[in-house]
Formats: sequence, C-alpha cells, structure tokens
Amino acid sequence: MAIPPINKRLQKLARNYLKGKLSASEQQEIDEWFLNEESSESTTEINLSSDQHRRQLLARIHSKAGITQPETRVSRLWVKITVAASVLLMLSVGAYIVLHQKIAKQQTAQNIQDIGPGGNKAILTLANGEKVQLTGAKNGLVAQQGGVAIAKKSDGLLSYSNNQADPSEEKAQLFNTIQTPRGGKYKLVMADGTIAILDAASSIRYPVAFNGKERSVEITGQVYFEVIHNADQPFKVSVKGQIIEDLGTKFNINAYDDEPVIKTTLLEGSIALTRSNHTTILRPGQQAVNTIKEADTKVVVADIEEVVAWKNDYFVFNNEAIESVMRKISRWYDVDIQYKDGQKIKETYLGGLTRYSNVSQVLKMLEITGDVKFEIKGKTIVVFPKVK
Repeated sequence: MAIPPINKRLQKLARNYLKGKLSASEQQEIDEWFLNEESSESTTEINLSSDQHRRQLLARIHSKAGITQPETRVSRLWVKITVAASVLLMLSVGAYIVLHQKIAKQQTAQNIQDIGPGGNKAILTLANGEKVQLTGAKNGLVAQQGGVAIAKKSDGLLSYSNNQADPSEEKAQLFNTIQTPRGGKYKLVMADGTIAILDAASSIRYPVAFNGKERSVEITGQVYFEVIHNADQPFKVSVKGQIIEDLGTKFNINAYDDEPVIKTTLLEGSIALTRSNHTTILRPGQQAVNTIKEADTKVVVADIEEVVAWKNDYFVFNNEAIESVMRKISRWYDVDIQYKDGQKIKETYLGGLTRYSNVSQVLKMLEITGDVKFEIKGKTIVVFPKVK
C-alpha cells in the first residue's frame, strides 16, 4: 500500500527527531507547531487518557502532514514517517511538558514501570567450553584458536582473522558459538569474511577456521547473512532440518521456536534450500516458508523492508497480528506477554517504530492506533482489549 503524500518539512523534522539530531531551532519549531495546534483548546481541559482526545490530536497531525486516512480498519502506523509524526505527538519534550503536565503527574502518582530496549549483548563459547561475556567487554583480543585471532573491535562486533600464531592447531576442527539473550543483538565477521548478524534469542555455531571442503554453520532464532562466495568451498546454513546453500548471497533466516513457520528470505544473489531431499532455488525478493510438520516449501514474494527491519533497528509491521507484534516485543525487551483472561484479540498493525524507544513508548503508539491496552507488571506485559 502506498504511503500518502506528506508535508516535506514535517517529514524532515520527524526523521531528525527519531535520529536524535534535532537542532535547537528545529526543537523550537516543533514546540511552536504543537502550541499553535493547541492554542484554541484550554490546556486545563486536555486529558490524554481519553481515547477520543488522543485520536483527535493524532488526526490533526495526520491532517497537518497531508496524510489521507483510509476507510479500512487496519491500525495505521505509517512506516517511519507517519510513525515519526505520531511519536512527535507523544514524545516532543518541550511541547509535551508544557501542554500535558497533568498526565505526567498522573503517571508519577501511578508509579508506571518502564523497560529499556535491547542492545549489543552476547556470550561467546570457545572450543574448550570457556564462556566469554561479550557484553561490556573491552575492545581487543578475546582469544586465539587454531591460528585465528578472535577480537572484539567495537560494541556489537566480533571478528575472526588468520593469525598463524599456533600452526599446530590448524588441523583441528574447532568450533565456537555465539548466543544472544532476549534483549540482545550481535554482529560477527567469521574467518572467511562472511558477516552474520544475530537478533535477540538467537545463536550460531561455526568453525574457527574454514579448512574443509565446505563452510557449514548451524543457527537458531533469526540471523542475517552476507556471505563471501567461494564456489570451491560452498557456505551452508543448517536450521531445523533444512539446509540453505549460498550461491553468492545476502539472506535472512527467521526460525524462532515460538513462530509458526520458518522464513528464509533472499535479498541478493541466489540460494538453494534443501528440505526432505527436495531443493528449492530462491531468487532475490523471494521468501521460502516452511512449517516443521510439512515437507513442502512455499515460495512467496517477500516484503524486504519488513524482513530486515530488525537488523536496521526498526519494528516494521505489514498487516501483522497483535500476537506476532508482541512476540517481537517480547524478544527485544526481554519480557513475557500475557493476554488478560486468555482473551483472543483481533488486531493488526501496518507501519513501523524504532526499536530504541523504551517499551512504554512503543506500547503507547500501539494503544493510540489500535483497540488494545497494555499494563506493565515487572517483566510482564499484560494485553487486553479497550472497553468500548
């Protein structure tokens, strides 16, 4: 679905806000815009806990931005731009404090809890079983195995490079494993130069050095690959009974245990996916969808922006059910999800949000644009429908 035309100036301000790059003059421009929007309303009458007021104010932002509201009842979080405009409503520091101090006092009185976003967190398990906490570790040499130096070069990056420091170990096939917790993400550059980026609650097991006839790794969860192609030494990924072979490739695999299907998406190049002795060749823009029980592979056209949004630090939803949205939030914020009284909620979302907001801000946007409400109880988020 095409994004409606929007005001270019508001678009620029929204993008700068999300990136944390607003200048003082731009912040003032935003504040003045909000003040002008609210000048006809008595601030003493504002009550942001009112769904009607929230929706009215959101509608005025959409109108100001030139966004046309569709008639279909799908929750609208327009990707990056419209969401940014909506986030301005909820988060613009100057105007929000000036206009809505009443709500701030209410929130303080209620002692509302909040949870920060995930970040670069992982544990490296060496071939000898030793575990290295990469979270917060200093940059530099972490270990040396099989003639390969393992170094932490920056937050969220672990690199392997040939060092030949101990040639006697070269013949041994040594394996390392990186595992991210819920709320974690990490980037790995393997000895052959191949890049693997792990999402939260994911893992990859790989050789310290690729000395055999093929380069084989095993994963769980969600991992994005940029493979250095070598026809004489094919790169293969094993996950849940299927093998993905690189033919010169950038691809993403989503194989979480709590997801109903396994999704393998090709961005560039070509891959061969083998499952139950049946091989499927994917071309750029295609996605292979499998279930654990069914042997057949379904090939569909992929929404690439949605597939790699996590890698680019965004949530992007494409008519996505609330249960799927909450699974993503659960993994990234390291929280458990409960549905009040086991209720089944029929709600879908279209759009996107930055993954580097606190969870309360993400939930507030979902509340504004949908018919759901949330309550944070420690490390648990309770989901329930709005009372109409």
